[in-house]
Amino acid sequence: MKIFYIDRRNGIAKLRVENLDDLWYLNSILAEGDLVKTKTDRRIKAKEDMAREKSNRVRITLGIRLEKVEFSSITDTLRITGVVEEGPEELVPMGSHHTFKVVEGTTIKIQRERWSKLDMERLRDAERASLRPKLLVAIIDEGDANFGLVRESKIQHYDLSELIGGKYETKGREKRKEEFYCEVEKFIMDMEKKEKISSIIIAGAGFEPENFFRFMQERHPELRDRIVMEHIGSHGRNGVNEVMKRDAVKKISKDISSARDVRFLDRLLMEIGRDTGLAVYGLGEVEQAVNIGAVDTLLICDNVFLENRERMEPMIKAVGATSGRFHLFNHEEEAGKQLNSLGGIAAVLRFKIG
Repeated sequence: MKIFYIDRRNGIAKLRVENLDDLWYLNSILAEGDLVKTKTDRRIKAKEDMAREKSNRVRITLGIRLEKVEFSSITDTLRITGVVEEGPEELVPMGSHHTFKVVEGTTIKIQRERWSKLDMERLRDAERASLRPKLLVAIIDEGDANFGLVRESKIQHYDLSELIGGKYETKGREKRKEEFYCEVEKFIMDMEKKEKISSIIIAGAGFEPENFFRFMQERHPELRDRIVMEHIGSHGRNGVNEVMKRDAVKKISKDISSARDVRFLDRLLMEIGRDTGLAVYGLGEVEQAVNIGAVDTLLICDNVFLENRERMEPMIKAVGATSGRFHLFNHEEEAGKQLNSLGGIAAVLRFKIG
């Protein structure tokens, strides 16, 4: 996200969406009652064109009083709906409803009476996140490759399969395997060109990941410092989550939000599974833990945060005041779905309570 300026005296922030992750950040920053201004297209019919149903698209600047925000990380869309308060009255009736579709490259102004410390932190984190590189995980098996592009808002999955035949189908098998390796290589190198990737993790069970790891090192010596090999027991998309929990990968991905989703959830479920008394979930129990300063890490799904914003913000502030951490989950991702099944809010504690 590119922040042009923040005028806290007048409550105005002007920014530009630079990538898909910015849409997720904006979803948790925008609030009902905000005045949001941006350029938009309106279809305008001239009087002489009414009978022929002909219309022209006109680029105008509108300001709407926000009523609803709809975000989907599955389709990577953010829609903002509200009542028109500012704009050319000859083209748009004041008080009518309008929806902005926010995409990469959109510049918007957000105005509100007061910006909370949490909102300012989210804005600044979004700005820093755009500079953070991504991580690419490739889970390699016989004729199957599952990729996870680890970005801020989510882990984006891709699959690639080639029929290379069983180990007893020796005729042409080595050629088919090499063709498969070349397809995987092409996908990785194309992704390398499109995205800012810091590390490529080759992982899987058995010998195939090692064989492909050597294949990549031989063909791309310039990537040797950025390709890491990990042995895991899982296959497919589950393998991506297993890789995220490895100590070596934690260091590489420690600042990427979706990677922290996996690790924070793993810690929470471990404490619950061991019945240590150092994990609580559900709004009532978490709020009680916050009130006595017991929370080390507060975990909240973005949908629960948005539905209970006025109640959540004081809790987040209280956790920060006791040097605790707060992490927001994408509820559409696997880790977020698991947290939602626990009520959408949980905490890892410093000490037992109750």
